[in-house]
Amino acid sequence: MSEPVRPWPYLAEDIREVTHNVHPMWAGGVPDPWFQRYTRFPLTRAAGVTPDINPLLPQARRLASSASLSDLDYARNNTPTTMSSSSQHARKWSTMPIDTNAAPFLSLDFEDEVVYEDERRQSIKQGTICGLVEQLTRHDRLDVSFNETFLMTYPTFVCGRELFEILLQRLNMPPPPGLTDSDLSRWTEQKQKTVRFRVINILKTWLERYWMEPPTESTMDFLRHIHAQIQPLTNVPTCSQLLTIIEHRLKGQDILKRYMTPPNSTVPKPLTPRNMKKLKFLDLDPMELARQLTIIESRLFARIKPTECLNKSWQKKDTDRPPSVPASRRTSTSTTSSTSSIERTTGVNATILHSNQLANWVGEMILAQDEMKKRVSLIKQIVNIADNCRSLSNFATMMSLISGLATSPIYRLHRTWTQVNPKTRKLLEDMQSLMSSEKNFIKYRDKLHGASPPCIPFLGTYLTDLTFIEDGIPSHTPPPNVMINFSKRVKVADILREIESCQAVGYSLLPVPEIQEFIVRNVQAAGGDVEGMYERSLALEPRMEFDQFSQTLVKTSSK
Repeated sequence: MSEPVRPWPYLAEDIREVTHNVHPMWAGGVPDPWFQRYTRFPLTRAAGVTPDINPLLPQARRLASSASLSDLDYARNNTPTTMSSSSQHARKWSTMPIDTNAAPFLSLDFEDEVVYEDERRQSIKQGTICGLVEQLTRHDRLDVSFNETFLMTYPTFVCGRELFEILLQRLNMPPPPGLTDSDLSRWTEQKQKTVRFRVINILKTWLERYWMEPPTESTMDFLRHIHAQIQPLTNVPTCSQLLTIIEHRLKGQDILKRYMTPPNSTVPKPLTPRNMKKLKFLDLDPMELARQLTIIESRLFARIKPTECLNKSWQKKDTDRPPSVPASRRTSTSTTSSTSSIERTTGVNATILHSNQLANWVGEMILAQDEMKKRVSLIKQIVNIADNCRSLSNFATMMSLISGLATSPIYRLHRTWTQVNPKTRKLLEDMQSLMSSEKNFIKYRDKLHGASPPCIPFLGTYLTDLTFIEDGIPSHTPPPNVMINFSKRVKVADILREIESCQAVGYSLLPVPEIQEFIVRNVQAAGGDVEGMYERSLALEPRMEFDQFSQTLVKTSSK
C-alpha cells in the first residue's frame, strides 16, 4: 500500500479543522487522519497563510525580445531551457583579452572582500556588497550565473537605491593615483571602459528583467534620479538603450512582458457538449475540463514573479513588511527581510487561493448530492479529470483535485466510497502515491524533472524548499567580518530558475469561454466552510453507521 500524500508536516496549522472518526476505507490506498489534516488547503500548508485575497484570473504575461542583447542577455538566450534539477544549471563564462602579466592597477579593488567556494576561485561563497557588485561588473570575465543570481535575489541583501549608488560609483571610478601615461592608457582601455560597459548592461538587465521596486511615487523619483545620472554618459555603448528603458518605466510601461510560449504542436479540437447554454459538470468531457483547468492554472502560474518568492513574502501582508535596510548599516542580526517595500505577492497568493477554492468546490459538489449514485458519479468524474491533468503534466490542478477528495467530510463517506469502482480507486491511489511526501516528494520531483514541457508544477514543493532555505541558512556571516552569505542566494536562485523554466513554455490549447466561465464562477463561489461541510457529511452518512461499519471491519479482519 502506497503512502498517502502528506504535505507540510512541519508548518503551523492556522485553519480550524474537523477530523474525527476517520477510518481507513479506501481500497488499500486510504489517507489516514494525518493525511486528512494536511491535505486540507495543500498550498496554504506550504505558504503558511490563509486564503484572504480576491484573485483575478490574469492574461498570460508575454515575453518580448529586447532590441539588443547585453552580455547577460546573450548568454541567457544561448542557454537551452531545461527542466532538469538546479544542480545541472550551466555556468557560462566569458573572458576578456586581458594581458597575462596584469599590473596591480588592473587587479580587482575589492577582492579581499569576497570569499570563494574553493581554490579555483570561480564560485563566490560570501562577500560584502561592494565586493559582490565588483564581481557583478568585473572587467576580466563575465559570470552569467553569478549575475543572474545576484539580480534575482538582490532585494534580500540590499535596497535598490543603495545598489544603484554603488553601481554609479563603479561607473565613475577614478584611476589609481601615480599612473604613468602608458599605464593610464592601459587602465582606461583594459579596465575602465569594460567596467563601464558592464555597469550599463547590468542596469539594462536589472530594469528590463529583474526590476522589483514597488510602483510608487518614491520609485518614480528613483527612476528619474537614475535617468539624470545616466543621461550625460551617452558616449558609453548601449547607454541610449538604457535611457529608453528608464523612460518606458517612467511611463508605467512593462518593458518585458512575460508569457508562456506555446510549443509547436497541433492544437486539439475542444470536446464540447451540444448544449453549451446550460452546462452541467457531469455532462462535460473530463479531458476538456482538464484542458480548461490547465489554461486557467497556467495563467495564474505565469503571474508569479521572482520577488514573490523571496524572504517568504507570500506569508506577509503589506503592513508586515519592514522598511529596507541599507547593506552598509546592516549587522548579522539583520536578516533577509531587507526589501524595499516589495509589492504584494499577487501571483503566489492567487495560486494558493485558487488551489484552496478548487479543493473546496470538489467537496461542496459531492456533499450537495443526496443520492449516493450521484456522489459516486462525481467522484469518478473528478478522479478522471485529475488523471487527465496528470497526462497534461498539470501537477498543480491534479494535487488540488485529489486533495479535495481527501478532506474529512468526503473521506469519511464510507458507504459512498464502497460503490466507487476499483479502476477509479486505483487511479486515485496512483496519484496519491505520485504526490506522496515520502523522501521530500521524491516520486513527484523525479516525474517533474523528467517531464517534457509544457508543465505546471505543484507550487507547494517550491514554497517548502524556499522556507527551508530561509529558515535554515543564515543570511550573513557572524561578526566581526560580517558578509552576505551569497551561497544561500545561489540556492534560492536555483529554485527560481526552475520555476522560470516551467513558465517559459505554455500549452497549445484552445480556451472555451463558456466552460472557463463555468469553472471560474463555481470555484470562486466555493466557501470552504469546513464545519458546515462536515455537518453535511454527517447528515448524509451518520456517524453511528460509520462506527458500526468500522466495528464490522475490525471483527472481519480479526477472524
